[in-house]
Amino acid sequence: MVKKAQLKIQQMAFMIVAVFFFLIMAGLIFLSYQSQTIKNNYDRLQKDQAISSLQILTNMPELTCGYLCLDEDKLEIMSKKDYSQIWPVASIEVYKIYPVSTQKIKCPGTNCNYYNVYDSNQQNIQKYSTYVSLCKKVNELEYIYDKCEIARLVVGVKTNA
Repeated sequence: MVKKAQLKIQQMAFMIVAVFFFLIMAGLIFLSYQSQTIKNNYDRLQKDQAISSLQILTNMPELTCGYLCLDEDKLEIMSKKDYSQIWPVASIEVYKIYPVSTQKIKCPGTNCNYYNVYDSNQQNIQKYSTYVSLCKKVNELEYIYDKCEIARLVVGVKTNA
């Protein structure tokens, strides 16, 4: 009778250990699924932040000259100094796309076509862009007017990839 009781105790202990390991495995699978969901949500939120940052940047008084218009003089000033505390993104670039140029020449400079407003030097950056007007005050023949060109505003956000 003692051996039967010991066998029953061993069976019960084995079942408790088996149920414990089953619960641990189920918990690990659940945590793996949750961590993947969190990663996907993080990437989606980063994309949403970049897209909303495009709208915010095109309406910032520090850069704009109107609706969907960037002021080239302001861009030149902002690209020379470090304003890293005010930018919610990893990088900001502005490319002149018209008139068409074959090579990238950083502004300020002669025949330049590219402004690097901000770059955090982060790796794994996903970039999003929108088209804007790039305008500059010009004084020609005693007339002051806005000379506008077509440009592309590119915003980069950090990703997990």
